[in-house]
Amino acid sequence: MKFVLTSVLLLFLFSFNSFAQHCNCSLEFNYVKDKIEKNYAGFEDKVNAKTEAIYHKRTQAALEQSQSITTSAHCIYLINEWLTFFKDGHIQIGRNRISKEREEAKLQERIQAMERLSLSSQELARLKNAKGIMGIYWTEDSTSRIAVVRNKTSFRDYAGVVISSKPGKWLPGQVVLSLKSSKDMLKGIMYDRYYIPTNVSLQIKRNALGTFKREGSRQSSAEPVGEATVASKSLSTKTLYIKISTFNQLNAKNIDSLFKANRSNLSKMPNLILDLRNNGGGADFAYRPITPYLYTNTFREIGADVLSTDDNIAGWAAIATTNGLPPDQKVFISGVIEKMKKGKGKLVSFSNDSNISLDSIAPYPQKVIILINKNCGSTTEEFLLLAKQSNKVTLMGEHTAGVLDYSNMRGADFSCMPYMLYWATSRSRRIDEGIAIDNVGIKPDKILKPEQDWINEAKNYVEK
Repeated sequence: MKFVLTSVLLLFLFSFNSFAQHCNCSLEFNYVKDKIEKNYAGFEDKVNAKTEAIYHKRTQAALEQSQSITTSAHCIYLINEWLTFFKDGHIQIGRNRISKEREEAKLQERIQAMERLSLSSQELARLKNAKGIMGIYWTEDSTSRIAVVRNKTSFRDYAGVVISSKPGKWLPGQVVLSLKSSKDMLKGIMYDRYYIPTNVSLQIKRNALGTFKREGSRQSSAEPVGEATVASKSLSTKTLYIKISTFNQLNAKNIDSLFKANRSNLSKMPNLILDLRNNGGGADFAYRPITPYLYTNTFREIGADVLSTDDNIAGWAAIATTNGLPPDQKVFISGVIEKMKKGKGKLVSFSNDSNISLDSIAPYPQKVIILINKNCGSTTEEFLLLAKQSNKVTLMGEHTAGVLDYSNMRGADFSCMPYMLYWATSRSRRIDEGIAIDNVGIKPDKILKPEQDWINEAKNYVEK
């Protein structure tokens, strides 16, 4: 296979050497290890008498491997693999979500470090008829066209090169996949839209690699690209449909406005379908406008404790400065910080166990269907634990992600690489009661299969 490289290769070599000159993977790994051991609220639960030997053996192996790594992407891959020991979706490597200015500088640094390959038009034409793994693929959301080519290095067997992509995602020529063969899988790295390398395992299928669909094959029925974070429509005179894609604090006002706009429908229509699929969470206060419509009896809410460390205090203080945070939440966070300062090195009460009672039960809606799937996690699961206590509510779909028992992520910039490390600072007292949900999820009352029309199934179910 012939690649057109020239200046592109020079850019890659510059990025490669830049990492080697300025960053050290061993030092970065130890930095991450230290942050997790000191600040992660689940560390003492996860590294205990039964697992301590395994943890130290795995840590030593990762440290030894880090000494030979000379690129940031491979270093992140190693760190991500090490972090899987904790089996916690609230430990993540991502972007800086607090400071826009700092994140913009880090983003440009990540873009400049991206490897690039250029394919000739003749090579692209041959890839259209390629068999096996090589070929041209579309991402699941149909926003990007990727050429998967054989490009063997010490880390990979195949590279995924961007041919075209919607504005704001990737750039043509960027290598966004670095994959190595492993039985019937391809394992390696995929970059997200913020140029953060994430670890992936893609199953090899006849016309697909994981969720990547081969060009010309039947496309997946992905949800519309760029859909609104909130939406609503009347499915019939009896049933109102509301979609909420995120409980992110920046979406809280949109949720509140949507429920106010639908106040008339909510006061007279007997059925509500609340679609929370792919809602990965956010802030608890974002779902406040919804709970009065679900309430039938006292909600029981189990509290949590927060681990008091200097890094965790700094993380909570940074959150208090973000835009869109309600005044009462700023007061709450200030109180949490004060308690943390007085209890350094300990788990201090973050929220008490409580019973939530409202003055009245809303006559409508009479029945509420909540659609859930495997991508529902964190705050969304907190909401579901409340919602499922209501006599009005039926959960439909599939098990949720199971990412909640250790939560309230806070983070710090890496010591050298242009990424940010996040970890969970709080620990739910559900764990002590034996009703933890991490890596288990919340089970739906009625299971739906992927090939079914979930909205139509919910409508038919609730109107019967």
